[in-house]
Amino acid sequence: MRILQFVSRFDFGGAENHVRELCNELVANNHQVVLVSRNGRQKELLDKRVVFIPLPLPVCNLIPTQAILIAYLTISHKIDVVHAHQRLPIISACLAGFITRVPVVATVHGRVRHDLRSAIARKLVSRIIFVSNKVLTISRHYGAIKHKSVVIPNGIPIPQNLPEIEPYTIGYFSRIDKRHFEVIKNLVLAVAELKADYPNVRLMLMGDGKEVKRLKLLIYETNSKLNEEAIRYKGFVKNTESFGFFPELIFGVGRVAIEGLARGANLTSCNYKRMGEIVTLSNYEQYALNNFVNVTGLPPTQEKIYNQLKIYYDKRDVYRSQALAFTQKIKNDFGINKTTKSIIEVYSSTHK
Repeated sequence: MRILQFVSRFDFGGAENHVRELCNELVANNHQVVLVSRNGRQKELLDKRVVFIPLPLPVCNLIPTQAILIAYLTISHKIDVVHAHQRLPIISACLAGFITRVPVVATVHGRVRHDLRSAIARKLVSRIIFVSNKVLTISRHYGAIKHKSVVIPNGIPIPQNLPEIEPYTIGYFSRIDKRHFEVIKNLVLAVAELKADYPNVRLMLMGDGKEVKRLKLLIYETNSKLNEEAIRYKGFVKNTESFGFFPELIFGVGRVAIEGLARGANLTSCNYKRMGEIVTLSNYEQYALNNFVNVTGLPPTQEKIYNQLKIYYDKRDVYRSQALAFTQKIKNDFGINKTTKSIIEVYSSTHK
């Protein structure tokens, strides 16, 4: 099958990582893949068999010119199906699909009201993949799109060898932008407070973005007050698969959550919008169904983060005893081989 993948950005984030790994897995299964996107650091990790076509800068935010470009590439590469990610690529791909009569599949990584804001896109798209069941069912467009929708979580390559777990280390990996900075600040302050009871606790932060300067100042001030390097900033890390060491507790959702559990870490569901609980064997299915987001949760605060950390470390042995069971569950539920096969079935269904 000849597949064109289309995504706006190709740096680092949940959608971008997913597209890169999906492309790599598709070519590993002997499919021909053309990827259209802006240049970005994900390109370094792309399989050489993937045909990468950088999106010209003047075209980046112009739907008509994007649609014409995708239509041209669809015809010239004899594409069987176009798979679009993020709002502008989805509507542009749908217009290109209308012109060329080639089916378009869209993945909603965020919310329907954003990724599928356009009524034209909702009408023209052939199939829609959701990574979270709740995002599909709460959409006000659910009745109109449910017949063409399917839930397939983002898969990850399963690590061949588990890294060594760093005891009492907490990890948070994200873009360092204004939204995530508030979460990080509350996490830093909660960890500093927790050290009174658990002096071995440390926090590891990874990512980059416009708020790195503020973050470094916060870390410097906090470590100075604690008189130790309790908060560590690793900067941009392009590939966690090579890690020999990994935090024992991750705060995150989506891909970060899945990667953490796959590597033997425990998980607390948390992003800038919603705070959840520590994932356990009893609540795993509920969290897994919704991309490890607490869909009814409220935004995290320093108090909420501190309380979850206190719960975890007060019963640390119990939570750590469940960690290896999660690695097998993730392999069964989120392995890239399994999720890619499901996506290929979606592609095939557009030609029936």
